[in-house]
Amino acid sequence: MKFTMKSKLAMACSGLLFSCTAFSQSQFAGAYGQISTGYENNRVSSAQLTGTPYGGTPSTTNSVSTNTGSAPLVLGLGYLFPVKNNFTLGLGIDYSTLTQETGSSAFYYSGDSDNYNYKFTISNRFSIFAAPGYAIDKDKLAYAKIGYSSQSVQYSQTNCCSSPSNKAQVSGYVLGLGYKQLITGGLYGFVEANYYSYAKPSLSSTYTDGGGGTVSSNPNVSAYNLLLGVGYRF
Repeated sequence: MKFTMKSKLAMACSGLLFSCTAFSQSQFAGAYGQISTGYENNRVSSAQLTGTPYGGTPSTTNSVSTNTGSAPLVLGLGYLFPVKNNFTLGLGIDYSTLTQETGSSAFYYSGDSDNYNYKFTISNRFSIFAAPGYAIDKDKLAYAKIGYSSQSVQYSQTNCCSSPSNKAQVSGYVLGLGYKQLITGGLYGFVEANYYSYAKPSLSSTYTDGGGGTVSSNPNVSAYNLLLGVGYRF
């Protein structure tokens, strides 16, 4: 009789544990949509200009680095799957809706007394990622992000009107860490940190005044952001 009672008690505890685990997962499982903002830093480094006058010899400028710090607006959609025990796997997409622009940087060629000021513009960042996570309890989730990201990089001269700007699409990766907390029903808040690294863009523009010619650049581009947002789990 005692063995039977103990067996029933053990089975009840096991069932309760399983239910709690499944319940923890189910609070976040399903489709979601979210919006966030915070702080973002976009960095353009090792930027040089190679100028080639028509009929002339290419000449390379000094190397500069510049960045921009501003508030992004990121929209996200995704789906979260329960995996095993408290582990989850999310698949999602993010889109940064705002254009970010660096300050103007001065480039100069050896033997040339003129400065050529250029700014860089970052736009249309799109990321698709996997997000393995762990349900801490029924309303808390910690997760990581790893995936593919692309964005547009543009440069334009700010002290000359004859050089059209050039835009290039670059691909790279995103790595991130985050935490979600359910507030009520399907509504949740979250914090997230992400790092982005991209291939070098191939930028080039053609001058139409004076002797004309082309200017090209292949800088390094990267970014990071710290986000705070809200979302809804459907």
